[in-house]
Amino acid sequence: MMKIDLMDVKVIGNGLTRPEGVMALDDGSMYTADGYGRCSRIDPNGRAFFFGNLGGMPNGICIDKEGHCIVANIGNGEVQSVAPDGTHTVLMTEADGKKMFTPNFPFLDFAGRLWVSNSTDNPDIDASLKTPIPDGCLTLIADDRPPRIVANGICFANGVALDADEKFVYVAETMRRRILRYLIQQDKPLGQAEVYGPEYLGKLGFPDGIAFDEAGNLWVAFPVTNTIGFIDPRGRLEIFLEDPQGILINRPTNICFGGKNRRTAFIGSLGGTNVPYFEVPYPGMRLPHQKE
Repeated sequence: MMKIDLMDVKVIGNGLTRPEGVMALDDGSMYTADGYGRCSRIDPNGRAFFFGNLGGMPNGICIDKEGHCIVANIGNGEVQSVAPDGTHTVLMTEADGKKMFTPNFPFLDFAGRLWVSNSTDNPDIDASLKTPIPDGCLTLIADDRPPRIVANGICFANGVALDADEKFVYVAETMRRRILRYLIQQDKPLGQAEVYGPEYLGKLGFPDGIAFDEAGNLWVAFPVTNTIGFIDPRGRLEIFLEDPQGILINRPTNICFGGKNRRTAFIGSLGGTNVPYFEVPYPGMRLPHQKE
């Protein structure tokens, strides 16, 4: 695959604040998290509407089959389900009786399981980034059971994804600059953590959001270098897009796929005020809220 040029990147929406999480809907609209304790809906012509009074700092998001936006609110320690009318319910504040201070990213799979990373036990996230320790975890909400911890010892647990077969769950271990994966075993604990792709993604290769395409490439957002890349099925890292000055891709955090045949990638970010997008070589893997 060849890299693309920054001139091939377009943007949609405006007036956003810290749109860390992004999700594309079949009707051409977008949902994003917003730093003012709410979500945004961007209609196909680019107008942004804000909804939800969530407080905290909404981070990663996903969409359920009813069209609710599920938010990992890293600012107030809640996982929230937000209806289109802005009302919300709280899905999780703790797991196994332990407070989850830093929910980072939620991933809903086709079996109806909600996987949520919790980056660190330290409510002071900046401190945990300066002196990282392996106190992050992966939690699971499923089967009408209370939320439970299914993997721990992760050095800043971040983006989450499942492969097309839902055989493994993948977690970005940001501060060790690598991706972990765990075998999902029916009615059994997850398998042992194994490194997926390079053992070390580079000096500034701190992975954030991750998402699969239909060719089995695991796309990765790298916020420190304003870079989007992917780990191919053979485990090699390829860089697809770079924006060293942060002109359009400003501290990218998440990637989702939408548009016709899901051939468009949309990028969430810490520093952007809109959503950059560009064409990709393969369709993104379909998520439960996408019918096409």
